[in-house]
Parts: sequence; C-alpha cells; structure tokens
Amino acid sequence: MLAATFAALAVIPILFLLQLAFIVAFGVLLDTFLVRTVLVPALAYDLGPRSWWPVRLKADGGGAPETT
Repeated sequence: MLAATFAALAVIPILFLLQLAFIVAFGVLLDTFLVRTVLVPALAYDLGPRSWWPVRLKADGGGAPETT
C-alpha cells in the first residue's frame, strides 16, 4: 500500500517527484519481497539461538549484562 502511494506520485509531471516516487516505491517493494522474506529468515537461521538474545535479556531482568 505504501509503495502504491508513492507510485501515485509518478503521474505528477514534475521530474523530481517522478524520480523520488520511483526510488521510494522500488525501495519499499525491495524491502518487502527480498529483505523481509529472504534475508531476515536466512540471518535468523545463520545466527541460530543467538538471534533470541532480547528474550534472554528480558528473562534476566532486563538491562545490559554486567561486566566485572
């Protein structure tokens, strides 16, 4: 929906808005279809259990781990 909103700017006959609309719409679509569907799950798979570090912080009482 956001990509369509920015793509709608492309019909305005101002070159700057056309370029801006294309770049933003392309970026949103790239983020939607490549980053969130391929790269994020692949990174979570590569990191394994380390990708769940925020849950461990919450279980430990929050905050940064103490270093002594």
